[in-house]
Amino acid sequence: MIRPDQKTDISRRSALQLSGVAVAGATLTAGTGARTPIAFGVNRNYYQSFTAAVHGARAVRIYYDAENVFPAKWPDRLPGAWTTLSIRPHPLDLLKGTLDSQIRDLLDSAPAHSELSIWHEAGPGNPLRYPRYINADSMSLMHTHMQNLCQGTNVRYGSIICGPANQREAWLGRNLDWYGIDQYDNSRFHNPDGTLSQAKLYQRMDSNLATWREVAGTQHPSIRLCESNSPLDSHRGHWFSLMAAWMARNNGHRILTYWNSVHGKATGGLSGPWPPSDEVVSQLNYLVKTYS
Repeated sequence: MIRPDQKTDISRRSALQLSGVAVAGATLTAGTGARTPIAFGVNRNYYQSFTAAVHGARAVRIYYDAENVFPAKWPDRLPGAWTTLSIRPHPLDLLKGTLDSQIRDLLDSAPAHSELSIWHEAGPGNPLRYPRYINADSMSLMHTHMQNLCQGTNVRYGSIICGPANQREAWLGRNLDWYGIDQYDNSRFHNPDGTLSQAKLYQRMDSNLATWREVAGTQHPSIRLCESNSPLDSHRGHWFSLMAAWMARNNGHRILTYWNSVHGKATGGLSGPWPPSDEVVSQLNYLVKTYS
């Protein structure tokens, strides 16, 4: 692991990748003014070790995965962290207003830069095996209800999907504060020789953006990358660099990396344990310095 006082040492190959992506991002944002600042972060289990190694990272993803179980107040065990919170309200209880008082107390206790979503990754194929009542109709109604509850608080509300947005339009919610995706490196984004394909990755993200523009009703919806990683350490630096450059030119304000000590336990083999190689940590530091 790289010490705080140790100068980062990026290999020539990695430096070329990073500088090329950064230049591309700067060029593509030149016509829209300043590049979007990005808050980098990680899932809660690794927040302290991640922020100790990646200086300037400040965002965290926190999950409450039991139905109708929410914290009494906004999570505050990580002072100064910008939290993206995921919860799972029961549709009937939420839409009847039964949960409004409890959720409003939670929202009213939130500091600035707080973000909230419900039933993350809900969509066709049901990858997280949600109950049958979590469907496009109930999600659409719940998104509207939650967006209304968040008005007048420090919390910005959004939806989080996985997979192509154009196959999940009915699940996304309309006119939300932000739109997010859990996106991992996989073979769909590889060249024939197994290297990462910027063209394939950006084709997917550009397609997602077109759908987000439609449901948000604006050319510049606010975008979040809520989980992201590669199962291959050799890909990670380039993967995060490509995603950062795309986010910076498309109003993407938060990138949350995801790590799992038991490889693939929660992500189908698309994540990995923290810490990665020293080179990846160096590149993450470079990206935070460049895009924050």
